[in-house]
Amino acid sequence: MLDQAQIDQFHREGYLIVRNAVPRAAVQALQDEIEVKIDRQAKILRERGEITEMHENADFLHRTALLHSQSTRILDPVAHGTHTGPAIFKLLTCPAILDIMEQLLGPEILVSSIYRLRPKLPGLAEGVIPWHQDSAYFHSCADDDLVPTIWVPLMNATVETGCMEVLPGCHRKGVIRHYWGDLKAPGLSVHPDHMPDVNPVPVPADVGDAVMMTNLTPHRSTDNVSGLIRWSADLRYSSPEAGDYGPNEASFLGRSKDRPDEVVTDWRAFEAIRVNHVPKTKIDRTWLRHDKETFQFPEKAIGPGPVG
Repeated sequence: MLDQAQIDQFHREGYLIVRNAVPRAAVQALQDEIEVKIDRQAKILRERGEITEMHENADFLHRTALLHSQSTRILDPVAHGTHTGPAIFKLLTCPAILDIMEQLLGPEILVSSIYRLRPKLPGLAEGVIPWHQDSAYFHSCADDDLVPTIWVPLMNATVETGCMEVLPGCHRKGVIRHYWGDLKAPGLSVHPDHMPDVNPVPVPADVGDAVMMTNLTPHRSTDNVSGLIRWSADLRYSSPEAGDYGPNEASFLGRSKDRPDEVVTDWRAFEAIRVNHVPKTKIDRTWLRHDKETFQFPEKAIGPGPVG
């Protein structure tokens, strides 16, 4: 649970580091679940001749990177929200996390469709994420609603491993103009002509900690120069009033006083909801590509944008 000072800081700064918020057992269970998925995928890829060395003695913070050097498809079972299982479900519905969400959102809590595992491999360009707001990816129906992100490190995330950085206080500016940069990583970036003039703050966090951000908090992650894999999970929550801001994936009811019988309590039901989901609408927000956008200072753009 948060005290009032923490709640005030979150609303004032747009982010908060909550120490020892996540049970270590929940983190360990997810680590174990990921390792099983990676090992299973490695065996499939070996049978296909895509990898030859299994690196079975390498640990959680090294093995996937060693396998990835042979085949990028090693990440297929855990990338882009594809992973479901009992451990990720237990983390998404962790009572300690839902207690915090209830303080911010009230008793009716949707667990967002947009959760992700992030294996940030050392020295990989795809892992360098530019400044962006989560709402830039969302349907505009949630622009005026709070959709908190809970960023959970699955290892001790330091500046060297490419921990999160935030621009404090800038969530009060609303949705900032973005564009699609010329990147290997997910390419939405805050437009340089609209970048807030605020010093970034790194937010290192250890296993058991949680980094909380609003959906309007500009954030990024830099290069991982540690030699370790910076594993993390980002989870999102909202009240039902926020609407279907992530229509391509299925949210579910995680806690409710009004509809307790509709709360999803079994990971198999969670998996079925995601597998059977049919989008009812599309994201209504569009941003220009870097080669169609205009820039007052094109040298600051990510990609060869034309001069405006």
